Amino acid sequence: MKKALCAVLAAVLTLSLLSACAGETQQEPVDLSAFAQTLRETYEFAQHLSAMDPDAEEFAKQSIKQYLPGLLDMDLEQRVICMSMMRLNNGEFSLVQTKNAQDAETVKELFQNRVDYMVGDGESPGGAWYPGPTELWKNSSRVVSHGNYVMMVVAEECGQIVDEFNALFE
Repeated sequence: MKKALCAVLAAVLTLSLLSACAGETQQEPVDLSAFAQTLRETYEFAQHLSAMDPDAEEFAKQSIKQYLPGLLDMDLEQRVICMSMMRLNNGEFSLVQTKNAQDAETVKELFQNRVDYMVGDGESPGGAWYPGPTELWKNSSRVVSHGNYVMMVVAEECGQIVDEFNALFE
């Protein structure tokens, strides 16, 4: 009887310690709006982008529906979309936190579809239209994720921005 009680107490203690350790390693939520503001303050391309708020502006709502179809239908934790309002698109970034892994995969697909559309298929021009922006979208774009956080960035400093995004989760 004493051995069984000791075994049960040991199991409870072990589970308690594991729970405590797991709690210590959980990361605080990342504030995507703050990260977007840092990008806008640090990188020249980002200073020229418009933050798209579909709840405040009909134009933003229609733009997101057109360029990232399905995104506004998703129940997201956070969403920051920054797009160029000029035909000559020299960069863009979008940041999203989803509520689950499946939605994160869907957002990654939506973001990659945006990149593919802007680059074109080689037979007809993409949405970037001009040679310089098309090359930028083709060679300096990334879609990356950490858990339920997803970022699409198109910028000459793409690699550095991806590193900064990754650092948010360390």
